[in-house]
Order: sequence, then structure tokens, then C-alpha cells
Amino acid sequence: MRSYAVQSYGERAWNGVLERASREDREVLSGVLLAGGWVPIGIVNRAVTALLGEHRARDEEMRKLSAFIADNDLGTVYKMALRFGSPEFLLGRTGSLWSRYFDSGTLTPKEIGPRHWRLTLDSPVGDDLAPNQLFCGPGCPAWIEMGLKLAGATNASVRHTECRYANGATCNYVVTW
Repeated sequence: MRSYAVQSYGERAWNGVLERASREDREVLSGVLLAGGWVPIGIVNRAVTALLGEHRARDEEMRKLSAFIADNDLGTVYKMALRFGSPEFLLGRTGSLWSRYFDSGTLTPKEIGPRHWRLTLDSPVGDDLAPNQLFCGPGCPAWIEMGLKLAGATNASVRHTECRYANGATCNYVVTW
């Protein structure tokens, strides 16, 4: 997230996130943030909200951030596996990929038909409990679409058809390519 903020808007944008953060959050966000390292989800939610809070096109900006994370965070080895794998390979592993990023909730994939899958995110609601609406709404679809692109899919589409932040029991995604 820090790399995205600095590359997209300059160091001042990240400094703005830090200035708006609580003392406790600022201590974590100012420290050494390792790719793949764990940061409490509440801190991540508040930082993303602060970074994107002033953008008119906040959902679109979250999509860009999530695509950036997917492209940079999958790593060279995983990217090679994706290139030799398939979109089905990636989608079949979305549950384990989810747990690489978040320690609450489960993402369950189900193949509906050729190039047609459903993903179900079962997770609590609450800033300090699980990823917020920016992640489940625009974030997850953009991350999955970038992963599918890396796996060779063209015209990938991920629609968020039910949301746990809008009275849904779960978040549901329809994936096609």
C-alpha cells in the first residue's frame, strides 16, 4: 500500500495517511513493513480508508491499488506458476491465497461451468475483525481479475453480486472469462 501511495501520488500521500493515523497505528505503519508480513486488519482498513478517503472515484482507486498489489505481491515464482497454469488453477486456489493476506474469513471457490466460477467469502463484518467494504467490493474483484490476467485469461470479469456489508450473509462473486 505504501509503495502504491508513493508511486501514484508521491511521498506526501503516504505521510498524510500517517498524520491521520492514531499513535498506535502510526507506530506500525511507520515501521518496517515487509511484503507478506502480518499487520492487524484494523490498521490496514484504516490506512486504506485514509489513503482513498479523499478520492472522488474511491472504488476505482481501490481497484487500481488491488491490481497493483496482485501484480507486485504474487512474486516471480508464483507468476511463473500462473503462466504455466490456467485460470482454473488460480481460482481453485483462491481459498489458500485469501489466507496469505487475511487471517479471518474463508474464500471458497466453486466451478459452475467452463470459464464460469462462483466465489463465496464468509467473513465477519467490522473494521478490526476482517477486511472492510473497500476490500470486498472493488478490491477482491480487481485482485482476482489481475490474477486471471497473469494466468492468461482474457476479458476476465468478476462481479460482486452479494455483499456482507449490504445485508448479505456472505460476499459472492461471479467470475467469467
